[in-house]
Amino acid sequence: MRILSALLLVGFCLNAGAVDIVVGERTISVPVPEGYVELTPDMSPYYESMWAYVAASNHRYLTLVQESRAGAMRRGESVDVARYMNIETEKNLSRMAITAAQFDEFQGVMRNQLFELTARVEELLPEMTRAGNASLSEQFDAELAVDLGGVVPLPIHHDTDNAIASSMFMTVSATVNGEDMGSDVLSATMLTLHVRDKVLFLYVYGAQADLLWTRETAKAWADNILAENGNSPER
Repeated sequence: MRILSALLLVGFCLNAGAVDIVVGERTISVPVPEGYVELTPDMSPYYESMWAYVAASNHRYLTLVQESRAGAMRRGESVDVARYMNIETEKNLSRMAITAAQFDEFQGVMRNQLFELTARVEELLPEMTRAGNASLSEQFDAELAVDLGGVVPLPIHHDTDNAIASSMFMTVSATVNGEDMGSDVLSATMLTLHVRDKVLFLYVYGAQADLLWTRETAKAWADNILAENGNSPER
């Protein structure tokens, strides 16, 4: 039980159709929220940039972006990727069947140690950004440096039998070939979902003023995933 909780915590570190993802040997159907599309390789350089920053312990299955910006992204035009979503899980967890009791144990740890866990996540950010920066710099023959920090965690705001969620603010800054590209404060909601004996991490990002939107969107997305896969959303 403690090992399973530890794996869950490592992974936590940070209807327009549906997409099937395979978690271990389990296929889970993920409804795509209206107004969103999957980020695909033809949306360069946005595809490379957004997939470069994934925690080494996690596997990302899907990134969704606003459909209204997809055309410009495919043309390589400069657009503000204001709101987007990711689904990930911890690599070792993907091979495990997680019971309701085991998920409840994880939720208990989250309730009691959220801020300590968030501090650990922040300690891992430099390693993730270094790897992403190196990959993108090589791909695009430029010196790119993205920095993530200034994490401000917020208390858990959603807690049911199948899901637990909290939000945070985070500062993102970047330089390209030594030129300061400025910084932004993002809001993010991280919802951990138990569905079909698997655990998914839903990440919903927006601008600083979008906090409520990230929370409402994460909950609605999780409810739709549960309903699509034969689970009744818990209120």
